[in-house]
Amino acid sequence: MQELIEDVELSFKLFEFAVRTMCYAELDKIDSTLFGQDIQLNLTEENVSFSDNNFQDLNEIIKVSKMAVGTAFGSTAICLDCLLENNQSKNENIINAKSLISAVRNAFSHGIAAPEWYVKKHNFKIIDLSFINGPKVDLESLNKKAFDYSQIGGLAVWYRLKDYVLANT
Repeated sequence: MQELIEDVELSFKLFEFAVRTMCYAELDKIDSTLFGQDIQLNLTEENVSFSDNNFQDLNEIIKVSKMAVGTAFGSTAICLDCLLENNQSKNENIINAKSLISAVRNAFSHGIAAPEWYVKKHNFKIIDLSFINGPKVDLESLNKKAFDYSQIGGLAVWYRLKDYVLANT
């Protein structure tokens, strides 16, 4: 259980790191000449090289950093989902948290670059997030739509959901 909690905390740090990287790129605070230089990883199995053809252009760095933000956000849902996977709580708020987290994880697993809600009919429900000052989330109405943070009440709600889950597992 402690490992799963640590994974959740690390995934949220990864998300913050990705956001910071994106912000620094958008503010033109990344030296694309240095950032885009050749890099070689000397690994035991075999070396891997990354050429300087990528990330020499600031717009390319910004574009990929935005995808990294989405990917890192998806990892927060994966880690929260793993933490709650075997949770058999009868607490309605935990059940709602688990449903939303699972649906968000699923959206990102069906399109990491462009997440889309994919909710099976037996999971159609309205999830009340008022216990963390969040909205009601209608999974049926979101099905097959592009994921947007505002649909779950925004990032602040997601962080409150994480805090609630960690405090109640």
